[in-house]
Order: sequence, then C-alpha cells, then structure tokens
Amino acid sequence: MSGIEEIKNILTAPISVSYQNIEELIKHINDERVRLTQVVGENGLNSPDLNIFSNDIMEEIRIRFTGKKSPLQEWLKSLRNIPADERKNAGAKINELKAEIESCIKTFSENYRIQVENKKLNSEMDDITLPFSQLNLGSRHPVITVMRDLMVPFQRMGFSVVDGPEMDNDFYNFEALNVLKDHPAREMQDTFFLASEWVLRTHTSNVQSHAMKERKLPLKIVCPGCVYRNEFDMTHLPAFRQIECLVVDKGIHMGHLRHTINELLNAAFGRSVKLRFRSSYFPFTEPSAEVDVECQQCFGKGCRSCKHTGWSEIGGCGVVNKKVLESCGIDSSVYGGIAFGFGVDRIAKDRFAVSDLRSFIDGNVSFLKSFGLV
Repeated sequence: MSGIEEIKNILTAPISVSYQNIEELIKHINDERVRLTQVVGENGLNSPDLNIFSNDIMEEIRIRFTGKKSPLQEWLKSLRNIPADERKNAGAKINELKAEIESCIKTFSENYRIQVENKKLNSEMDDITLPFSQLNLGSRHPVITVMRDLMVPFQRMGFSVVDGPEMDNDFYNFEALNVLKDHPAREMQDTFFLASEWVLRTHTSNVQSHAMKERKLPLKIVCPGCVYRNEFDMTHLPAFRQIECLVVDKGIHMGHLRHTINELLNAAFGRSVKLRFRSSYFPFTEPSAEVDVECQQCFGKGCRSCKHTGWSEIGGCGVVNKKVLESCGIDSSVYGGIAFGFGVDRIAKDRFAVSDLRSFIDGNVSFLKSFGLV
C-alpha cells in the first residue's frame, strides 16, 4: 500500500464482471482477491499507514467489495449464464470469496477502530491509568431527609401521595378554600401574583382542591411540595416545602386529626415529642388550631429561636369547613373531613436544632455536611 491515491484508484477502476464459464469466473475471483489484498491485506492490517484512512474511505471499501453493485453481487446474478452442470461449483467459489471478503474487511475495520482510539488516547494529556483522588461526595439535605421520613407514617396509614401544579389558578389556591377575593384572610399571606387569575401557590392546599373536585370519595391523601410566599427572616423563607394531609369520609372527627398528627411528628423527630394545639382561625377549616412542638433547642425554657416562648409553630390543622366541601361538589351533610399542613423546613429546623431557617438555603457546604446525612 503506497498511499490513499493508490487505494482510491483500485476502488474506482472498472472491473469486467461478465463470464461464460467457470474458468472465466475463477480468473475474475483470483483478480478480486489480489485487489482485496492490495487494500486490506495482511500488510495493510499491521501497517502504520492505517492513519491515512477515514470513515468515508472505510465506507467506500465496504461498498466496493460487498455492496449491491459490487462485482461479487454481479457474479452471483450472472450464474444463470453458465452451463447448468457448472453452476453448483461456481456458486461455491463465489460464496467462498464472499466469506473471505467479509472476514477480511471486518478484521481490517476493527484494527482501524482500535488505532483511532489509541491515537485519541495518546493525544490526551490525562493518564487514565493513574489512580484518582477521593471524590468529594455531597450529602443529603436536612429538609429532604425530613420530607422522606414524613412520608413513611403516611404510607403506613394508607395515604395516597398526590402532586399538583406549583403555578395555579386563583380558584384552586384561594376561592375553593373559602378565601374569597374580598376576604381579609388573604392578608395573612403575601402572595406572588402572576398573570390575571394565576399565582404561585401559597400552600399545597391547592392540590386538595383539585382532588376533591376530580377524585372519588372517600379521600385519604398527602400532598408534599414546594410553596411560595413573600417572606424572608429567621423563621420564614420565600420558597419552602410543605406537606399537607386531607381525609374526607363519613364519621371523621378531631380525634382522627390528633392521632394522625401524633404519628407524623413522632416519626419526623424519631421519638415522642411534646405537642400543643392552640385555637386559631383558618378560612378552610372550622374548628381550627395551630400546632406547636416543644422547641428542640431550649426544650421549653425559651430562646431566640422560639422567640422565648418555649414552643415552635410548625403548621395549622382543623376540620374541613363545610363551605369548602360544598364548593368542591361534596355533600357536607354526609361527608366530613380533616386537614393539616406543616412546613417541612420548620420541622427540619427543630429536629436538627438550627436557629435560622435561612441557613438551609445559603449554599454553605460545610454547614450541610455537618449533619452527616448520607
């Protein structure tokens, strides 16, 4: 092989494919073997000149020797032109050449691929055979850890996990929950308003609105997700995670609510914790209560984190307001419901004794690693 030009001349040179007997066919086959050796023979397979090839040339070689218009295929088509008693032997000769061509080109292509890979590796600066340094692995975020732990008791109690839109219509986020356009309760939440009638959801209660209108009763669902409020201080974040629970069935009462919350928070903290229910007001529940857990930094003594009350507020709960059931097409004379919503970030704050919620989102890797969560 003297170069790429010689190879191209061999590939493009006209070839006689006509024959009248087996002797002429054998002569053509022997000539084809010579041409094959000149292009991809033993000398070529081990030659450093493999670097003169390219993917285009490799494809030309394949088409020239095995393609639909190659001499090999033409000879097979012309078998009918020779005497019948010679066809069997002639066909065997052609098939023998075909197997030889395919094997030779396959080996040649593999050698070409290996040489291309070696050339690429040799051009790289990094030695891939050297041992690598210890990877700097991250750790699980405390809030995500708490969220996963909270799902365990819900799944054990047979709740279905339901997701919903983070950007939602005003109806599902407010009006279906008895928070009407002129209702003063809207002042409780600084909302991110988008286009007309659309908001970034201020709670995952919007998922409950969708579920009550779209799903069959009874309902027993838990709605985890991210919510948005225009607040930012030690105990509030503009984007935080919330988990809400909704049960709608016959004979539901506050006892079911208290038991479910006890199971949930004991699982979240990994032990029995002190809870406090304070009478409160929410438009979507009646009666309603705030749920407090004993401060896990001062254990009731009072500190800066709990504003010296000894308690940390984590969410609200109550019996679903009949107006909410009716607005979602549920007969409130037959069905009742309970609901509660907790801020997962606040539970994580108390569980891991973090004084400032903002620490969870300031990107301090050393702080996050200090929890040892894997």
